[in-house]
Amino acid sequence: MNNKKVVMAFMLLGVSAGVQAEEWVNAPVQKVFKNWQVTCNNVNDCDVRNTDETLRIILKRQAGAEAKPSVIFLQSGERKAEGIWLEGKALASGIHIAPSQSSDDFNVGRSDSLADIQQWLQASKSAQTLALAPGADAISLAGLSAALLLVDERQGRLDNQTALLKVGNKAPSAVPPRPAPPELNFPIPAVVPLTDPAALVDGAIAANGKLLNQLQCPQDDHTRARSYAEPLNDKQALVMVNCGPGDFKTLNVVFISSRDNPKETRQLTLPLPLNGTDGKPVRETLFAQGGYDSAVAHLYFSDRGNETANCGNNGGWIYDGKTFHLARFKNQPTCQGGLTIDWPSVWVTKGKE
Repeated sequence: MNNKKVVMAFMLLGVSAGVQAEEWVNAPVQKVFKNWQVTCNNVNDCDVRNTDETLRIILKRQAGAEAKPSVIFLQSGERKAEGIWLEGKALASGIHIAPSQSSDDFNVGRSDSLADIQQWLQASKSAQTLALAPGADAISLAGLSAALLLVDERQGRLDNQTALLKVGNKAPSAVPPRPAPPELNFPIPAVVPLTDPAALVDGAIAANGKLLNQLQCPQDDHTRARSYAEPLNDKQALVMVNCGPGDFKTLNVVFISSRDNPKETRQLTLPLPLNGTDGKPVRETLFAQGGYDSAVAHLYFSDRGNETANCGNNGGWIYDGKTFHLARFKNQPTCQGGLTIDWPSVWVTKGKE
């Protein structure tokens, strides 16, 4: 996939207040092929999962010649799990499938054996459905081969002995190494305490009433009490204006404000290394469950897509005194179940993997 350059910066109050201005080196990719989703991040670690809620399969593979794949089968409800059936026919597989041991455990099978995973995937190429017991509800395999092909291509495994789909005779040593994650090794700005954070919050709200109304952010006493300001650098502050509690998450509008004039503000939005459904680059504009920790210059958010948190995204940036650098980002666009911790990785940096 071609690298995409995202250059975003603005001048605020005569002081540079950049938002990530850099090339998305080895830009990540996230696609859905019919019933299967694939994500490969900026260091070519890949995640393949189906979009079925009752039986979910998550296959992960790091980049590099020595990296082993892993697969986990997660099944909800009172259903039998006896093995793998393709097109209604039992597959003699080394992947052990058995009913979960408790009502809280949905894990009915897992493997990190390359040989066993390859055998299952090669057999699945000519099948349309998969079930874990004879006569049980089956999931569709449509799109799985396309997702696996993208992984093999992204990781340089086409026609390699270690490939997931297009297995060949090339030696494992021919697989390219895993790219080194970017390093954010700059010093963070010194914390200069704010003299009147409440005035900064009031100033940002007063100066941005029209915008807050457009974003449906009611500014009553309760939401005002949840808004706050943090020192950004010696001339500016970061103001988190609360939009009120929703059904399952709280949204915040973020402003960069002059310490000397609280009404001189600019909304902060930050680019993310994926395109939306409209084909345009995604930007973070409302920081759900967000916050800023000035002690470590970390701006973060966690946006649940629904009440059960089985879809959404989360991430964080580190501020170097002028620019916000993306440190980590996970994204799970389809609500097919799964814990937040298992959302696919889209962007990592050293120490944030």
